[in-house]
Amino acid sequence: MSSVRKRALGAAVALVVGVVVAGCGGGAEEQQQGGEQTLKMWTFKKSHADALNKVAAQFKSETGITVSVEAVTPDDVFVSKVQSAAQTDGLPDVLEVHAGGEDLEMGASGLLQDLQGDVDATWKQRLLPTTQESGVMTQQRIDDAASDSPFKSTKAGQRFSVGFTAGAFGIVYANKDKLQAAGLDPNTPPKTWEEFLDALKATTGKDSQQGGLSLGLKVSQTGYNWVYQPLAHAYLGKDRFQALFAKGAAQGFASPDGVKTLDVFSRLTPYWMPGSTTLGIDEADIAFAQGKSAFDVGGTFTLAFLAQNGLTPDKVLTFPIPPSAEGVNKEISMSPLALTGLGVTATTKNRAAAVKWLDWLTSPKGAGAVAKESLDLPATDLGADAESLLGADLAALQKYFTGPPESAYDAADVSFFPSDYDQVKPGDLMVRLSPLQEVSPQQAGTELDKIMGSMWKATE
Repeated sequence: MSSVRKRALGAAVALVVGVVVAGCGGGAEEQQQGGEQTLKMWTFKKSHADALNKVAAQFKSETGITVSVEAVTPDDVFVSKVQSAAQTDGLPDVLEVHAGGEDLEMGASGLLQDLQGDVDATWKQRLLPTTQESGVMTQQRIDDAASDSPFKSTKAGQRFSVGFTAGAFGIVYANKDKLQAAGLDPNTPPKTWEEFLDALKATTGKDSQQGGLSLGLKVSQTGYNWVYQPLAHAYLGKDRFQALFAKGAAQGFASPDGVKTLDVFSRLTPYWMPGSTTLGIDEADIAFAQGKSAFDVGGTFTLAFLAQNGLTPDKVLTFPIPPSAEGVNKEISMSPLALTGLGVTATTKNRAAAVKWLDWLTSPKGAGAVAKESLDLPATDLGADAESLLGADLAALQKYFTGPPESAYDAADVSFFPSDYDQVKPGDLMVRLSPLQEVSPQQAGTELDKIMGSMWKATE
């Protein structure tokens, strides 16, 4: 599974830093005198390093500052290298890290500087609304942290990163050639869940073995998180959807509301790609890229992975999980999550230049240039300029970030879940519902209520 997906599915990235870097202000005098205008940056994504090194030439022509970017992969190697460098005063000037967790861990451990005074209201306003506070320590995080956590030494409002890339789950990719072969319009996405099922029926009718839907159901919560939840949210509307999860829910999953959403999801059963339950996320995406399925469910970031595996953006049609015509909301938009953030290390001797690099990378011009090269969407809101900056294929993905407020599905909103919520248990049950057909929608609803009830009881 790719690193971004691990984080977004809830797998924590462990970071244990044994020392707080000494001399955090050691470069202040040099910064005031100008310092050396050369920056080093590390990222855990090779595709980002390639893109950043390409656009760094443009940044240098505008500012005179040279930037060299190195990819350190995979994730565990990146973390180990950061740990080692922290103890030998060998950190670079800038780090790209996982947003919403790793950035805060590094900041609280003394590796990243507080950018609160740099990222002002004007800077924040250029970011997508749901990514503006990414990298900011909250009082809730401090209060919830263990007594020995480095979070206890921080203050609410400290910012340890600024959002760089953003994405959303529940994005469907369709192979245009397979659509056309099945007699479907390869350029028009289905508007409803029912039209999507009809398209699946057509492609599997054309090719029963390679015309279905791929998704890495070996990671069971993918079907639950990426398909069922946005579908149920659109079907019921926000309030009735959240009521399914409520403590002692009178309108839980076994209620008519809950059972209906489970039944709608289960209509996928005839159309899963053979072997879906044995595939991981990357494996399912690769199968789709190789033509073994007509449709694939992932996130906005999946586009770059497909391109790396030979399926270029012009060969796919993209759209979010479509809403059921029977439901409340007739549209779905996916509120983006900040996936990665940019931080300035505590030991940089070129702080002003490092902040300028962050500023440029999160400007529409810089963010658009990196996104176009990497095929990863930015946390910067490109607005009406998206297509001119990104190109039509990538801009088509970003447009799914916006829509009527009532239709926006926000995967980051876990305020209505139990505090120790475990998404694997309901994910496993969802696989038993579809494709395995081991339980009916009514049975699945009853079991889901028991699972949620147990989680709520554990919080008492």
